[in-house]
Amino acid sequence: MSNSYRELIRDEVRELPFYVPGKPIEELRRERGLTNVVKLASNENSWGTDPAALDAIIKFLPDIFRYPDSKAYDLRLTIAASLGLKTEQFVFGNGSEEIIKLIALAFFRAGDEILMGKPTFPRYSSVSKMMGATPIELPCNNGYYPLERILDCITIHTRAVFICNPNNPTGTVLEEEHLREFVSRVPENVLLIFDEAYYEFMEIPFSGLLFLEEHPVIVLRTFSKAFGLAGLRIGFAISSSELIDGMERVREAFNVNALVQVAALAAWKNREYLQQIIAANAVERRYLTNELEGMGAKTFPSQTNFVMAFFPGMGTRLSEQLLDKGIIVRPGGGFGYPDGLRITVGTREENSMLLTALRNIITNKVT
Repeated sequence: MSNSYRELIRDEVRELPFYVPGKPIEELRRERGLTNVVKLASNENSWGTDPAALDAIIKFLPDIFRYPDSKAYDLRLTIAASLGLKTEQFVFGNGSEEIIKLIALAFFRAGDEILMGKPTFPRYSSVSKMMGATPIELPCNNGYYPLERILDCITIHTRAVFICNPNNPTGTVLEEEHLREFVSRVPENVLLIFDEAYYEFMEIPFSGLLFLEEHPVIVLRTFSKAFGLAGLRIGFAISSSELIDGMERVREAFNVNALVQVAALAAWKNREYLQQIIAANAVERRYLTNELEGMGAKTFPSQTNFVMAFFPGMGTRLSEQLLDKGIIVRPGGGFGYPDGLRITVGTREENSMLLTALRNIITNKVT
């Protein structure tokens, strides 16, 4: 691209970083000529999509010539009823990542300050910059979201605070009493955004929904993780009807496709399968964590479907050497943890393959 063309791009957009996702399976196969590849990098549901959701997709296929329901009425009604809320308190998006962008479009202004932890989900920072706002990234405390530091940095310019709970990439969860104290001290004109993408995996679920009546709050949820619909993309936000109205005004009319709407509805209704996934994940998370720590790794206490493990002096090399063995994990360098690996909790077979590969690599290095 010539420099003259580049000047056409808005200043706020020109220097935005590209989001780097976990390496796709097919890409690794092409690069290294591998056939057997295990991906434990993107926190997907290792046990797969709910069969009820797959059946719903198949049954709906003859109707894909029609536009989807712009308001996702059936899904909206069902989730609202199960949570005891009103249908006008929801907005749906192409993954919760689009919801984050809708929040920025609806509420952030040039000159605003947007507070968040670091490391955390990088889209908080990029959407802030996109709108000309300033992201204020505050270091996490041993993997935990820095609530006290955030409170200390609130000024008259503070527009919003992102709270990722459980936090990605650390997997840590804030205690209820600490969150309650935090919210009570945040000025009423500051928007609180609770990203709860991993909410279903929490051992004792505690949600920002509890603050809906006392503070301007937006809660984000997704079907990409526990529900296993990452490939179809659907997430939603819950808030007051007034704040949802602002987000609806900047939302594309048909942003959520018809297939994912019926799949999400079926998955939401099938709580038995969801509980099976949560239970299986908890067992494998404990197994994976114990085995990693048995190799000498340090880990953060995770309540998600991933574990952040630290191998001093070896993190980056380990991730590359694992690729040679057909195993994809997320190197921690992009999060500011060069010694770390963010590892998705897999099935027992997948976890065993990873652990065997790690032991072989570490043993060879030592000997």
